[in-house]
Amino acid sequence: MSVETLISVIAPAFNAVGFYAPWLQSIAAQNYGNLEVILVDDGSTDDLPARAAQAPGWVRYIRQENRGPAAARNTGLAAATGEFIAFLDLDDLWTPGHLTRTAAALTSHPEHGIAQGLIRNFCYEGGLPFYCSRAYRFINLGSGLFRRSVFEECGLFAENMRFAEDFDFLIRCWEQGIRKVELDALSLCYQRHPGNMTHNKTVVEMGGVAIYKRHLERVRAGKVKPDMRERWAVGYPDYIGQSVFPFDEGIREPVGG
Repeated sequence: MSVETLISVIAPAFNAVGFYAPWLQSIAAQNYGNLEVILVDDGSTDDLPARAAQAPGWVRYIRQENRGPAAARNTGLAAATGEFIAFLDLDDLWTPGHLTRTAAALTSHPEHGIAQGLIRNFCYEGGLPFYCSRAYRFINLGSGLFRRSVFEECGLFAENMRFAEDFDFLIRCWEQGIRKVELDALSLCYQRHPGNMTHNKTVVEMGGVAIYKRHLERVRAGKVKPDMRERWAVGYPDYIGQSVFPFDEGIREPVGG
């Protein structure tokens, strides 16, 4: 009987104790047999440390001074021991089987560095979660599974970016010709709420200009591999995907229903 590849799940958290229980249940429901979860507390002032102290043995809790989500993810990467890396923010949820599906995809495609499923936005009404958008594919890290080697080749998250560090990282993956396996199954339930860091932020405030400026700087410095992108024949728009707008499209379907 083959042993499942070890997956390290990295979760940055700041004052997110209200989302802790569903997040933990979502990971446990994956029923993946070889798993470590690294919860990086980015200087929370709520009761997250007390809750984490009662976590199952497969959850490792790390606390650091508040330095932002990019730094928290990098702290998790430094502590991770898995060959595969996953990310799940505390306010989001995985659909059952996400880790098994994406791990199987990477195992079956050794030349690919990322396996990614679909995303659906959800919100709570009357205390119950409802999908409020169609399924789509975009940059949200929680919808993917990454080989550790991707970070060795493309670098870590930019800690000087408070927003869009995930977008910046995916652009670097495209620049370096990291191939993706795209799965049509739903992977991530992405929650929008007033506590989101990007709530009511403009494109500029979220780093929309900065990420393209950084891309141009890398191109001018000769750090991009155009030959790799041409070989895989994947253009930037297809690689990144497209979000839905507005976030709430008026759909109301029970999550898990």
